[in-house]
Amino acid sequence: MLKLRLVAAAVCGALFSLPAAAVPVITVTPWLAPNAFGSPSFAGAQTHAVNGMIAGNNGGGVATGSGPQAFTPQTTSVTASEVIVTGFNSWHGVTNPGATFGAAYAAELGNRMTFALFIDGQGTQFSISQLSFNAVSSDPGNLLGFGFPNGYTYSDGYVGILFGADGKLGGGDDQYVTSGADTQLVDALAGRGSGNSFAAYCPPAPAVCDDAAQAAAIADAAAAFGPGHVSFTGTYTLNSVTGGPLASGSGSFDIVTPANGVPEPTSVGLALLGLGLLAASRGRRPTPDDASTAP
Repeated sequence: MLKLRLVAAAVCGALFSLPAAAVPVITVTPWLAPNAFGSPSFAGAQTHAVNGMIAGNNGGGVATGSGPQAFTPQTTSVTASEVIVTGFNSWHGVTNPGATFGAAYAAELGNRMTFALFIDGQGTQFSISQLSFNAVSSDPGNLLGFGFPNGYTYSDGYVGILFGADGKLGGGDDQYVTSGADTQLVDALAGRGSGNSFAAYCPPAPAVCDDAAQAAAIADAAAAFGPGHVSFTGTYTLNSVTGGPLASGSGSFDIVTPANGVPEPTSVGLALLGLGLLAASRGRRPTPDDASTAP
């Protein structure tokens, strides 16, 4: 009997000494992505974003690529006009971007605030079906806020990673998952991320959509942020298969609108019209790529 008690005590001691399961780590890196709806550089920028997040993994994204296809982590404040997507050619709030930035930028359609991500399971496998996203902005109406509870799938923009025999990222033996069932288990995930921005369009005919009209449309859209600072924060949550959060990670943009950047009363009407369209579009379920407010 004493021997049995000693064995039981030893087993219990061994169980209590087992290391706790590692918690996955989610790293989020804000960046200004090209407009997913029509910008010719978007596909290339997406690839660079995934590669940049893999290169940085738990340390945050690493800048990769060049020109409008570049993935550049946003580490400083942005102006409100820089973060507008447009129905006409622009880049970082500048119309006729080919003349300012070079021919490679001529056909771009503005920029969207986007939250790239990298998830390291830390030894715990997971699937992209467990991933959700929520975004909030600090303006009184939370005008950019939206949520995406599920629906992410493996793709060129959201790449699952299976570690090789060495059990770690890199080494030339990793396998990449870009298609198939969203329930496939992986060791890590790199994604260009979801995001949102206000949109600017040319005035309706018979008005002329020249550079002046386009610049005014960008200024009106940017004015929706109001003067001062607004934060836009994106949070990814990895949920356990049994329910409840397993891990989360966030990133934020600091958006600055100078007091003299608020439009004059003659153009406020256009801004309010844009906000009305924004509010109407929010009733539609956003996609995991971009919020429904994007053009």
